[in-house]
Amino acid sequence: MTGIAAASFFSNSCRFGGCGLQFESLAELIVHIEDNHIDTDPRVLEKQEQQQPTYLALSYINRRFSIKIL
Repeated sequence: MTGIAAASFFSNSCRFGGCGLQFESLAELIVHIEDNHIDTDPRVLEKQEQQQPTYLALSYINRRFSIKIL
């Protein structure tokens, strides 16, 4: 990974659909994307699940299978 690619990877800027908002932390960026750019309508999600996507967002998996670490 080049320096420019690495710098853009570690920025907390939303690049979803050209949004461009900046966030203090990665956690805030993830919450923003989930709340504003990912559809949570159960009918839409069911249709997507039936299409068997080739990948799932890690945040989607973590919401269903959270493990507490002491």
